[in-house]
Amino acid sequence: MKKIRNILFLALTAAYLTVAASFIGKNDSMLHIGSVVIKIRDSADYQFIKKADITRILNSHNFNPVGKAASEILLAEIESYILENRIVKKTDVYITEPGILHIDIWQKNPFLRVVNQSGQGYYLDKEGNIIPLSSNFSPYVLVASGFINEPFSAGKVSNIYITNYDSLAVSKKTIYRLYDLASFIDDDKFWRDQIEQIYVNSKHEFELVPRVGPHIIEFGEADNMAEKFENLKLLYDQGLASMGWNLYERISLKYKNQVVCTKIQ
Repeated sequence: MKKIRNILFLALTAAYLTVAASFIGKNDSMLHIGSVVIKIRDSADYQFIKKADITRILNSHNFNPVGKAASEILLAEIESYILENRIVKKTDVYITEPGILHIDIWQKNPFLRVVNQSGQGYYLDKEGNIIPLSSNFSPYVLVASGFINEPFSAGKVSNIYITNYDSLAVSKKTIYRLYDLASFIDDDKFWRDQIEQIYVNSKHEFELVPRVGPHIIEFGEADNMAEKFENLKLLYDQGLASMGWNLYERISLKYKNQVVCTKIQ
């Protein structure tokens, strides 16, 4: 008897779902788009893109949904249009009654601004995505400049890790070593607040420019980073904090277990 009740329940459920699906499909075919609502979900944090930019993207594809039946709107196609803009990290497009097309946008989060050897500038986010410079907003992030020569076109490539890293010459690997060093700095609040610029010299070694003090930090290769920054922190806490920040012009961390300081003449 229990088995019969289970079979009857499943049959009724299947019938209900069939009728409901039919009703929803009919309802969708009758629903027409009356308006479009665009929301930049993280606009309080980042202002790389505006609602007008999304409208321009849709217009460039001759897309005007107003007046069309909801069943005719290809949501995945709209999302693909919007994702052509490399500033956009994620988009969610959906329709609600009474005929509203919603377009929700999330932006990529830059943490490093790069100015390469050719003078070309762009941002990087924590996933290695290249973000074009924007006239809308200039975030206050770490800046890197100097002898940076990428193995790709920064104006075309969307992510730095598209390139086969292992096969590159040392000079072409600078952008990846730079990314590692900048990530380490950004992940530590003290160093994120203290270091304002990374300079890549002609030997493809890194020099750091702090916000406090006139000294340049010769970091060398992007290796043993935790150890090097720990040694520098000890110097800051036990030396410069008591002797003064204007004592040295250069502080070298290039040598293992050593901090070599050059006094201002």
